[in-house]
Amino acid sequence: MSTTAFGDLPSVKAMGTGRAGIVVGFDTEFTTVDGTRIIDSYQLVTPDPVDPSMMVEVVILPPLGSGARLSLHTALWAVVVAAELWHSALVPDEVGPRGVPRGAFWSDDWQERRDALAKLRVPIVLACHYGSAALTTFRTGGQSRELDSLVRLTSAAGGLVTLLPFRSQRGNENGHWWQSLSVSVRDTMSQAPAGKKSLAVLGAACGVTKLDVPEGWISRMTDYRREHLDEFLEYGINDAVIVVEYLARLWGDGVVPPITLSGGAAAALVDSGSSYLGASSPSEFRRKFAGLVDEDEGVEAVEEGDRLSFYAKRGRNPLDGAAAQLSSAFARAYHGGLNSCPMPGYYPTPTVDIDAQNAYPTAMALVRDLDWEAGAIEEVVHERALTVDDVSSAATPFVGFVSFGFPADVAHPCLPIVADGTLVYPRTSEGVAGTWVCGPELWLALRLGAEVHCQIGYLGRELGQDGGPSLSLRHGVKQLIDDRNAAKKIFGKGSLEEQTLKTGVNSVYGKTAQDVAEQRSWDARAQEMDNVGGSAVSSPYHAATTTSFVRAQLLATMNQIVEHGGHVFSVTTDGFITDFTVDEVAGLDLYGLDEVLSDSRTALTGDPSIWEAKHAQDDLVNFTTRGNVSLSPGGVCAHNGLKAPKGTVPDSAEDRELLLTAVVTREGRVPNGYTRFPSFQELSRTEDRKDFLPSRVERSVSMDYDLKRQPVMPSMTPEMVPLPDGSVEEMATFTTQPWERVEDCLRARQIARDMAETGCLRTVAEWRDWNLKYMHGKGRRIVTPQRAVLMSIVMAHRQGVATIPTLADRSMTIADRLDWLSEWGLGTVSRGDWDNARRPERASQMLAIDTLDPYLDRMTSMAPGDHPTDADRLPY
Repeated sequence: MSTTAFGDLPSVKAMGTGRAGIVVGFDTEFTTVDGTRIIDSYQLVTPDPVDPSMMVEVVILPPLGSGARLSLHTALWAVVVAAELWHSALVPDEVGPRGVPRGAFWSDDWQERRDALAKLRVPIVLACHYGSAALTTFRTGGQSRELDSLVRLTSAAGGLVTLLPFRSQRGNENGHWWQSLSVSVRDTMSQAPAGKKSLAVLGAACGVTKLDVPEGWISRMTDYRREHLDEFLEYGINDAVIVVEYLARLWGDGVVPPITLSGGAAAALVDSGSSYLGASSPSEFRRKFAGLVDEDEGVEAVEEGDRLSFYAKRGRNPLDGAAAQLSSAFARAYHGGLNSCPMPGYYPTPTVDIDAQNAYPTAMALVRDLDWEAGAIEEVVHERALTVDDVSSAATPFVGFVSFGFPADVAHPCLPIVADGTLVYPRTSEGVAGTWVCGPELWLALRLGAEVHCQIGYLGRELGQDGGPSLSLRHGVKQLIDDRNAAKKIFGKGSLEEQTLKTGVNSVYGKTAQDVAEQRSWDARAQEMDNVGGSAVSSPYHAATTTSFVRAQLLATMNQIVEHGGHVFSVTTDGFITDFTVDEVAGLDLYGLDEVLSDSRTALTGDPSIWEAKHAQDDLVNFTTRGNVSLSPGGVCAHNGLKAPKGTVPDSAEDRELLLTAVVTREGRVPNGYTRFPSFQELSRTEDRKDFLPSRVERSVSMDYDLKRQPVMPSMTPEMVPLPDGSVEEMATFTTQPWERVEDCLRARQIARDMAETGCLRTVAEWRDWNLKYMHGKGRRIVTPQRAVLMSIVMAHRQGVATIPTLADRSMTIADRLDWLSEWGLGTVSRGDWDNARRPERASQMLAIDTLDPYLDRMTSMAPGDHPTDADRLPY
């Protein structure tokens, strides 16, 4: 099949760079001896620049068992010489086997000659598989000013890559000849579809069979090299060949790959979105899609400390004040997936694991674009009850900070509160000020009969397109899906090409959400943790609304299953385990959401179906969120972080039996040590740098139910679970209900954590002990009520729930504003308190707004520049 057919697909054209490059495949072999890696060989391959059908193979062998290491520059220049890369059209004519003469670029100014030499470079794309192992074999710091390549790298999508090329320049002994390289790094771990990242799979995809070494030699490669050199060389070079051939199969011969597949998918979304929105450049696309402009356009809508990291890190700003306010609100309303275990226990009855088909692409296709340039806020809702008219459809672009109460008969309330690092769905928001929520879940809440009071909310101004709503994400996702279907026809179902586009479809949501909830990663160049920054398509509005749609879909389904007499045992991100059949679930109208989702599926795929069966089983041990197992072949097997012993085949009978036995026989935390390799931070830090060597981590893991919902104690029964050895063990089995208040949930979870220090919650007796502590234990005490009030006031202002004029006065420094707060006699606020108060999870720690009076009323009515008097400092 022609390798260019794949590259001709519109999405693939947009995903790829299209730039020519000299791709050099790279791999190493090493042996670990007494905690030290001995590098046995460096293998590098590249297509011949004159005859690309030929591969030039270079193997560099350090002295046997010596521990000697090469510099990156030395290894790459060996390839330049062996392959005569100066014949490449990408290399300047002045370059030869010794590099370039001093006179071709020299200047007395160091920076000028460095820049001039950079133009006389050999541009190389160094490609490897699992760079954490391979790229850490080079010598760093061995000579004066020797390049430390590791600090130029970034960890992305499971691999090590460069975001921009870096220079490597070196002169010979007398400085008459100089060698200049420009190096980009790519890792096939970041270029492979999910679940297909092994080198053997990549080799099979591109027609190069991965070789194996005889049993017992893989940990003794130094000996293998000594005793079987020919086989050693053939084995080693083969892995580097796979890397080059795999990338050529995806992107074409001699083409620079995108940094990652997901980054390529984002580029495809920009390309299709630009066409759809009529944008002539990426910057114009950002303006139309997410309301962002470059910093130098002079828009100063947001105070420095309040800028969201996803755009600030990339040197951008909101288009105007409305864009800033709306983006900030949706960022606060951005929450993760719905994960819960409504029915812990043992169920020896038929159940099925049902998934929402392509849940996130389906939801993305329902998100309507906003008219950022016309002023993105259509209406502001303040201090009133919401009605169905406010959120007339699930796709209404609304976001609000709300308090709520659900009817007692609603099995699964649908407004989340972020607390204790997770999402909790209590029946009421009593005890906290409220929570930020998006349109889809608000729409569902109102149809479930909830009373919802909106403290502050914003209705987005919709952008029109051809007489209807503008749906740029639908257009972009459909293009990827269409191209995936085309790849399936051309290359076959399950082919590398089809799976690559499948990964593209599934990864674009993550790119819209990149750094919306602030994400930090290791910046090796700066040697510090820093925000990752947004992607080309990051948008709090699109990301938050998408996740809200998916959670609303699941919560609507769960409620209707219960209403119709069924049961939901577990829910995880985009699917759930139930005793309903797929057909029965498909017959639910989801309070009207079914029609909306079916329309989206039809628009994307031509098929209105929104559900598919994933697993089916006749037995279910359901122990906690993301933790359930069946002994039925093909049944569920989710480990809740418990790592299986090395060599255990995932989902095999052995895997299932080991997990079930560990959970059902436990008397406390389950011992679960494992082997780990150093993180990218540990590999690239300049002080106390680690080599790529394994270490043992000893830990134990709690398999107890996580109490996101309240156990219904009268429903609890001691079910006996049969074990593979024929014995039985007790497992408490029970239903749950929503907590009345999030405070109740947090106290219950803390009691369970305390009990897990010495035991576990598995049997009915253990759960009764927990319930006794919960029912008769102490509630929350506010030791310093004034401090709680003061911090809640700061949170209310920083969360956008209330506006205090003095705190919003940008002519004042932050220190001056904090001093003003201290004048109220409630205590003091540090700069750290101020910065952290805007974090989304702090909303669950905010006292109810009416609890903050009379101080909040006085503060909001006081003009900037005025100061509180003794009359204002009322006793709280």
